[in-house]
Amino acid sequence: FMSPKDLHVHSRDLAEMEMKSASNCKERKWKFTSLHGFLAIFVIVYLVESMGGMYIISAVQSIEKQFRLSSKLSGILVSASTISYIPTVLFLSYFGAQGNRARWIGAGSLGMAIAYLLIASPNFLFPSPQLAKGALGNLKETLAPSAEQLSPNASFGTLLSYPLISDRFTTEQIRILSSRFNDNLSGNVYEMEFSNQTSPYLADFGLMHKAVSEAGKLLNSTDGAPNASKLRAILAAYVGRRKDGDGAQEIRAASNAHFSFCSTLVNSLQTRIKEIKCVNGENVYRPFLVFFGALLLLGVGRTIPWSLGIPLIDDNVSKKSMPTYFGAISFIRILGPISGFLVASIVNKLYYDFNPPEGLKPEDQSWIGAWWLGFIIIGCFSLVSSIALCLYPTASVSVIDEDGKARKMHFEDKHKKVDNSDKCLKVRVKDFLSTYRTVISSKIYVYAVAARVLDIMAFKGYIVFLPKYLENHFGIARYLVHRYMAIFGVFGVALGAACGGWLTRKFRLNGQVVAVFVIVVSSINVVMYFSKIFITCDSSLAEIGRQYESSAHNLTRACSADCACDGAKLYPVCDESGTPFFSPCYAGCREANKRGPNIEFSSCSCAAGSRVAKDMCMQSCTPATVAFFITVVLGAFAGGLGVVPALLILIRAVPPATRSAALGLKGFLMALFGSLPSPMIYGFIVDSSCLIWESACDGARGSCSLYDPAALRVRLHAVYVVLRFVALIFDVLIYREAEAIDIFEEDETVETDSTTVAQHTTDR
Repeated sequence: FMSPKDLHVHSRDLAEMEMKSASNCKERKWKFTSLHGFLAIFVIVYLVESMGGMYIISAVQSIEKQFRLSSKLSGILVSASTISYIPTVLFLSYFGAQGNRARWIGAGSLGMAIAYLLIASPNFLFPSPQLAKGALGNLKETLAPSAEQLSPNASFGTLLSYPLISDRFTTEQIRILSSRFNDNLSGNVYEMEFSNQTSPYLADFGLMHKAVSEAGKLLNSTDGAPNASKLRAILAAYVGRRKDGDGAQEIRAASNAHFSFCSTLVNSLQTRIKEIKCVNGENVYRPFLVFFGALLLLGVGRTIPWSLGIPLIDDNVSKKSMPTYFGAISFIRILGPISGFLVASIVNKLYYDFNPPEGLKPEDQSWIGAWWLGFIIIGCFSLVSSIALCLYPTASVSVIDEDGKARKMHFEDKHKKVDNSDKCLKVRVKDFLSTYRTVISSKIYVYAVAARVLDIMAFKGYIVFLPKYLENHFGIARYLVHRYMAIFGVFGVALGAACGGWLTRKFRLNGQVVAVFVIVVSSINVVMYFSKIFITCDSSLAEIGRQYESSAHNLTRACSADCACDGAKLYPVCDESGTPFFSPCYAGCREANKRGPNIEFSSCSCAAGSRVAKDMCMQSCTPATVAFFITVVLGAFAGGLGVVPALLILIRAVPPATRSAALGLKGFLMALFGSLPSPMIYGFIVDSSCLIWESACDGARGSCSLYDPAALRVRLHAVYVVLRFVALIFDVLIYREAEAIDIFEEDETVETDSTTVAQHTTDR
């Protein structure tokens, strides 16, 4: 037995050992119980969610090209995640608030991770089909010359009728050569040095180039007999080399090229290839269904973080610190699209199978980026954060807040009236309806939601089609478009959001003052976007659009009339004077050859200097581009400044116990009336500016190849300005009701544990 004194000492020693053990245990569990640990993981979840949402927009064009999806199908894919988001957000935000919100957020993040990996899977499940070896027929038989063409006495007309030769001359040139010189070609033989110059798209390029050169001299000469005999010898040698059908490899390469030039044979084969792909079009729907299902799952997963995460943070930090936290979270949420665009700019420089066709570069519109790689990266980040959140405890625990005080971290909604676990379904439904009735009874909440719905309606569709506008109006390469949007646009919004939260706390903007602040910064945003209507540019595509309108919607000229350019692919090139052409075919170019990494087209009957190339296009858009991105930065920063104050107005307009439901209803309405219709509205506006349409397999209109630059510029920005102006009207209505809003409402009584406080003091 111990004396009272010894018992006291022993008890004290045991207490100290228990405190040390508890302290060690606490240290081991810190990362799964601390508020700051949760915030760190939550920030990653938010970053990945917003990154993925913007990355999807950047990947749509590559997905559409790889799987030959029509514009109608790709439009459905853009809205798929919103379709599933709408019916689930109300229920998950309400019932999720009744349970452990950290784990609910973890489950949502896990769903997003699975969805992103599924979105990438069609690249591996459905690889792009290759044309069967005989799909284009036996090209060697087609190219084999006839006995008459191989005859030593073959006439000029007979030699010129050989397909690979007739493709290199105009109809008028063939008529003149055949009629004028057939009688003057007997018995003359010439020794010729054949050039070793080759082209991946033309058989015996050097020899045929010499023939074209000699024909030009002949057509401009008055004494034609010697020159005609020399030309005939070259043509006979060319035909003789084709007796075994040699040249099929070059013709096949030209038929599968990402451009069209003046060749009736090649262009007819390109049309045939398109028809073959249309016949196999039933395979389009298998990858489409995988994409659609994955995006539906993504919509359910992304429902949870915003509607449960913000109230969880609001329940666990002091109200004086909320503007700072909201500013930081809004900064990260908007920083996500920056990361998404930067990832897109990197992976879009890689070809989707890492083996690009010869001569195809990331700047070309036919380029298909490695879109699937970005989804794998984003999915892995989402998977890691979901695992960390699912390790949080099931019950509220004591943590140290940002002021160094001990308080309980509420994983469940601390404003719940009673435990609902034993309630019947009828009572739960009644509570559900009562909660939302309370929310919509607030005028300020209704006005705020209406304004934000119009904001997202203006922004979502605009940001979806902005890459197309920048590419077509300013001539900026697609991967650079994503980089510029990240640097100038999204970063401006993110910086504005962080500054808006800091200003709200620093100057304690409250009541009508914070409402006026939102009105002012929104007005600046509208003015900046209105000014973009007047920023014009003379890019190559814009000039081609003006040419098309001024030529009665016909790109074919007399000099390219026999080139069979109908259905030619968009491949803008320019001649030596800087005049742009829709494609080398419309420039009348009959020769294509590589010059280093570039492709140059020659023997162009419509072009100055008879040559065209992409690198000859002289852009005069630098001042206009700089001016445009200045308005982007200023407008984005002004719009970002209002993000945090507007959010604080909304959540302070409803009772604390209904804030999860209020945010869920806001998300539902913004998705239903803002995010869902916005791409459709802007899509209609953008399509109304189209000048040249590609044809789909069913004969319907496919995607747009060329836009009216002026109409696209005015309509795109006018829609944005009108929608934001109507949103401003609702912000003014908020100002009239905002006097009673207390952004910095006092903290409610916080539960603390004296033992934890003592232990924390001892540890310090």
